[in-house]
Amino acid sequence: MSTRTSSKRELAAEIGSLLGDLAIQSKRSLRPLVEAEGVTMPQAMLLQALARAGGRQSARELGRDCHMLASTVTGVIDRLEAAGLVQRERDSRDRRIVWVVLTGAGEELVGRLPSFFEHLGKAFTVLPARELEQMRESLLRVLAAGDDEGER
Repeated sequence: MSTRTSSKRELAAEIGSLLGDLAIQSKRSLRPLVEAEGVTMPQAMLLQALARAGGRQSARELGRDCHMLASTVTGVIDRLEAAGLVQRERDSRDRRIVWVVLTGAGEELVGRLPSFFEHLGKAFTVLPARELEQMRESLLRVLAAGDDEGER
């Protein structure tokens, strides 16, 4: 356990660092499970985002949802398409728009992939339900505040 922090700003920074550590720890333990299914973490992330979007989404929106640069998302889609997990479709009205669609094999794979968020959430099961409810409410308030740094 760390020593008591002296200010609200320091405490907030420590919480941010701890949340980052949890995310990294979860990603490290999840990677072998994802790779055992024959895909990389970015590929799994894109497949899961596509499934959450109903199985069809524009390449641009997928990149935004997965926090990937256009060049990165293009390469990821290329590899998924070569593996038969997604297919590209040009928009019939606007040829600049490229739709990415899950194939049957892609849908099947998504069903086998572990969810990053569920995996991350398992770390919190050591806490009692009351603390989890308090944490959820606190995190919802933080998200609702958006870019406000909470300097009240």
